[in-house]
Amino acid sequence: MVVKCNTSEQQVTWTQNGEPEPMAEVMAKGQTLTILGLDLPATGSYSCWAGTVLLDTTYVVVSSTREEWRNASCEAESYHGSFRCSWTGPKSSIFRARLTHSSDGSLGKWVLVDGHHGQFNASFVDPSFCPFAEELHPLQLQLEGLSDNYHLNFSIHFFVHDIVRPNPPQGLTVQRRGEQLHLAWAPPASWPLPKSYFALFYRLQYELPNGTQVDKYTEGAEEMWLQDRARRVRISCQDPYANPAWSPWSAWQDVDAAQQRQLRVR
Repeated sequence: MVVKCNTSEQQVTWTQNGEPEPMAEVMAKGQTLTILGLDLPATGSYSCWAGTVLLDTTYVVVSSTREEWRNASCEAESYHGSFRCSWTGPKSSIFRARLTHSSDGSLGKWVLVDGHHGQFNASFVDPSFCPFAEELHPLQLQLEGLSDNYHLNFSIHFFVHDIVRPNPPQGLTVQRRGEQLHLAWAPPASWPLPKSYFALFYRLQYELPNGTQVDKYTEGAEEMWLQDRARRVRISCQDPYANPAWSPWSAWQDVDAAQQRQLRVR
């Protein structure tokens, strides 16, 4: 790599990170400095001087090939065209990120992203996304990062239907009716309508008095009957026609506590 001093001076001296003897193997000739073997010790600030006068400074970093800094994942809670992405990078780095459409090459605006202990998160919205249309081309997330020593530049491709993970179903209620328990719930508030088009597959889990947990499944329905042996219940859901990622569980509903609340209401 060649670093050039932006000056009219013909004879200059060089420092790396303020030191007159660079850690890197270099070769100086007039206004240029050739860095031989660009690796981690070669990174840092290169300054050219005319005596004690600072003339110019160039900061040098190396391109990172570490796989753990080249992985990113995205997740959407619905089909509204908004999603959240996360990735890791050097602790001292700052990133910029943008969405691009592989179908027409259109570019989104760059978004600056600060990290926390090497963890980075950013939210994006694709205003052109239509939940009723078939996805023919993936979206691309472009990431570019810079730290004290490294430059990172990579991207990932994904379809929205592959990253959808719904929120938990809401409003789970438990009522005793005779010898059975009646359970009812509603889809997540963020889930799109109509229900006939955006169906959900539900997984209801109940715990018996001996601690055994039993799973029951139903598609489309928003109620279920159980034998009166359950101690507590909870529920999650997934899109049955796309990525099979289950939502987080709802909070446990204690059956006895639910019955006490119903008695107080009456």
